[in-house]
Amino acid sequence: MDTSTSQMGSYRARHQNCRPAARQITQRLIVVLMLALWSVSTLATTVAPPGTAHWQDTRYIERGFFDIALNGEHEWISPVVRKWVQPLKVWLYSEAGDALQQQWLLSAHLQQLSAITGLPVTFVSDRSTANVRILFVGDRDPNRAAARALSRNGYLQFKRNICVGQFRSNRRAEIVRGTVVIPVERAELLGKLVPCVIEEVTQMLGLLNDSRYFHPTIFSDITDNEQLTGFDVLLLKLLYLPELAAGMSYAEAAPIIRRQLETWRQAGVIERAASTVAIGPLHAFVTP
Repeated sequence: MDTSTSQMGSYRARHQNCRPAARQITQRLIVVLMLALWSVSTLATTVAPPGTAHWQDTRYIERGFFDIALNGEHEWISPVVRKWVQPLKVWLYSEAGDALQQQWLLSAHLQQLSAITGLPVTFVSDRSTANVRILFVGDRDPNRAAARALSRNGYLQFKRNICVGQFRSNRRAEIVRGTVVIPVERAELLGKLVPCVIEEVTQMLGLLNDSRYFHPTIFSDITDNEQLTGFDVLLLKLLYLPELAAGMSYAEAAPIIRRQLETWRQAGVIERAASTVAIGPLHAFVTP
């Protein structure tokens, strides 16, 4: 993923940008230190109410949100909220595999994400009018297709990963473009076609960090979740709260997150989160 006037980067790898400003480094250090302290205290002391999972504790959700949404993997990424503020206009390109199946998978997942976040999603036939481009490429020359679609660093990551995605954000931290490249034969051979769609398209919405501390989530370095979890649903819903503006810092966002989580706890939203993905359209396509 990426960030800046023209911020761009691949999800598990990089962000290209200019040198970090002193204030930006200070903000990042604050977030990193808080998350380091949180990770120890959370894993040691978080106790969810009897009969509920650990990830349903409001403190755990809050800390997980800031780790995954603000704590980017590179020091020059300003630790602020990044999200789409415009409808997604999706262009699908397929040069390998079953194009109808790919469109169904992508459409089903985007409909679920739209229901969770409230983001409107439409498919467009003209590439030039799209702000999201999803490419299913063949094995004949997948690197060439990726090189055309991705930035240089994204291309390098593509060569080391099954699939890759990146987004571009503006100075206001609004995401303005997203790209996902999936090599069909490689993904199908490894049984990763559906997980690639789920993980890369979801991460394109702005949850940019793979966490070493929080689970169960597709945004994790310590678990192998390949489908949306109840925890993921809550993270997405938090990110797309209308009150949570792109560009907000931790200090600005934290009170909003805490109030909303307490409201959800009382209303049973947190308790029901897992059931909303258990009936999702792609749930049966991913091996638990």
